[in-house]
Amino acid sequence: MKAKTSLFKLSSSARTRKVALLVLLGSLVTLAGCQRTIDSREAAVEAINELVADKIKPTTQENQTRANISLSSTNLLSLLPDLNEYPIVIGQGDTSTVESVEIFTSSEKAGTERDGFYIALADAFNRQGIQLSNGKRAVVSIRKIASGLGTSFMLAGAYTPDAFSPSNRLWGDMLSADGIEMETIAEVTAPNTAGIVVKKDKLELITTQGELDISKLLTNVTNGDFAMGYTNPYQSSTGLNFLITILNAFAEGDESQMLSPDVASAFEAFQAGVPFVAQTTLQMRDAAQNSGVLDGMVMEHQTWVNVRGMNDYVFIPFGVRHDSPLYATPEADASEREVLNLFADFIDANQSEVQRFGFGQQPDYESAYEIADGSVLTQAQKLWKLRKTGGRPVAAVFVADVSGSMDDGARLVNLQKALIESADLISSSNSIGLVTYNEYVNIDLPVREFNVQQKSLFVGAVERLSAGGRTATNDAVLVAADMLNEHAKANPDDKRIIFVLSDGERNRGLALEDVNAALEWSGIPVHSIAYDITSDELRQLSRLAEGAYIESSSNSASYRIGNLLNSEM
Repeated sequence: MKAKTSLFKLSSSARTRKVALLVLLGSLVTLAGCQRTIDSREAAVEAINELVADKIKPTTQENQTRANISLSSTNLLSLLPDLNEYPIVIGQGDTSTVESVEIFTSSEKAGTERDGFYIALADAFNRQGIQLSNGKRAVVSIRKIASGLGTSFMLAGAYTPDAFSPSNRLWGDMLSADGIEMETIAEVTAPNTAGIVVKKDKLELITTQGELDISKLLTNVTNGDFAMGYTNPYQSSTGLNFLITILNAFAEGDESQMLSPDVASAFEAFQAGVPFVAQTTLQMRDAAQNSGVLDGMVMEHQTWVNVRGMNDYVFIPFGVRHDSPLYATPEADASEREVLNLFADFIDANQSEVQRFGFGQQPDYESAYEIADGSVLTQAQKLWKLRKTGGRPVAAVFVADVSGSMDDGARLVNLQKALIESADLISSSNSIGLVTYNEYVNIDLPVREFNVQQKSLFVGAVERLSAGGRTATNDAVLVAADMLNEHAKANPDDKRIIFVLSDGERNRGLALEDVNAALEWSGIPVHSIAYDITSDELRQLSRLAEGAYIESSSNSASYRIGNLLNSEM
């Protein structure tokens, strides 16, 4: 088997290493007090089934109540999170003496320490006390927000800042194509590139004379000889750049053919060889370091030079440059544009600082393609959503926490709202089940094709949820895994996924050390959304098979779940 299904189907060499490690240590995996060696998916399936049948003993009170459902599809843009979750990190609002300009700024420039380039320069600029032609003092205010999410706020008409500095120009082209005219204030503020971080012993599979060879990459990923990971192109600048790079290559540089049926089919075949599309670069990097399965992954060079523990990898640039252009939006008036031009000049005058933050280290790299029509970008995202599973249906189980803490305030109501709204993003060709839990576990819906009837039953089950009791998270996850394993007997090609939605730490049932080996070897990714908490156990649970761990306020749960479903289903 190649790579992993959902990043699990271990290569023979990786499996051999794992088994050899167990033998070397002379250890047996202890499952809830019973000794059992787990060194294969088959052993994991047996162990999970045994634990569910003998120890957990879930009830099956299947929902029979059908709810009215919407037959129109939900757009992810309608589920955006609360903007207040992305606060302004430096600056101030307008006053009678201050002209403040708000800039949406991508994460690698608006964080802390080496990721704080814009923060440092904004602070220095604001301290200059520069007087504008209207007599006010110039100030820039920085709101840290990922490029894709910032673009989504503007495309949805939910919020438009005065200015925008995404990682690359693709987002500006996308917005302009949608009628939101973006004036380029500066084409370059923090020079950077995107690249594939590749294992040194796999370089020959994707390069020729040290440079990326797209033909080799496409061939070896499609054939399953090179395990490639990349990030969600709806959210990630690097992920979008990689998607357009691939479509452009399949179209042989002809932009008019990038969305053609032939290119779409070729992309689907390519995607069938891709084991992992991550929500964030951090998730993808952790997956690579923990499992060793990925041969290559996308990453910005500024992130690469700041990362640790990846000495076996090298960086190969690709696609368009990530030079953090600075745009004025239609919200910016003449005085605000004056501030932006002054800030751009200030950044240009302080370009010697970029190296200190990890930028500007590949000045000779030139963009590999140009996009003339920005509308191609949104269409490419839609093509990706339709073809990303490589033609494989998805089978998923939602695991919903209904313990007593979920009855605190509006948490349960928001969970119900999130599940109902995001259900519209699930294709009817996929299969869905539902498990709820407190200290007990119940199967509310078996895994079945998500047709109109199943969707109606799913919504009906969610509407009837009530909260109370303690929290046996791992028990519920094992039940979901057992359901998916049973489903796989008749549907072996389906991609299996578990979504866990919880607001508290486990305090009942099996501990993580009782179940981690079985879940890891089962190969089923567990995507966890933690409501209003930081949960180390949920994070560890998600890392077992390269799932996503996401923290969310309960108010933004619809977007978090919807974004996961948009990329996974």
